[in-house]
Amino acid sequence: MKLLKLTVAALASALIALPATVSAAGELTIALASEPSSIDPHFHNLGPNNAVARVMFDRLIMPDDKQQLLPGLAVSWKPINDTTWEFKLRKGVKFHDGSPFTADDVVFTFQRAPNVEGSPSSFGTYLKGKEITRIDDHTVHIKTERPYP
Repeated sequence: MKLLKLTVAALASALIALPATVSAAGELTIALASEPSSIDPHFHNLGPNNAVARVMFDRLIMPDDKQQLLPGLAVSWKPINDTTWEFKLRKGVKFHDGSPFTADDVVFTFQRAPNVEGSPSSFGTYLKGKEITRIDDHTVHIKTERPYP
């Protein structure tokens, strides 16, 4: 369960970043069991919203079909000590407007996710007691209150 919370925190912290390749504008059609309440990935932690976010935004790490963690915007992650994880970020990633993806974006997202105004169900539960620090443009440390396996 503790690893799940760290995983969710890492996933939530990179939801604003888009894929490295930008396609031409077009129409996207997806099928959902119910209508999302928002396309803001941090507004409401709700199934339909998360389904939309999965196809619109990249994450630091992502699970495969067997729930094994795979690199996403983070190319690697490792524990530095009992309460600190280091994430090395993928270089060359750009947002839809061409601006580069950096550790500052991960820090911004990590701080924004639990504090979205008017959110009926935020990611705050998963981020409680965690700190994020920018080490350099492509490295962040996530510190937890107590050891996670």
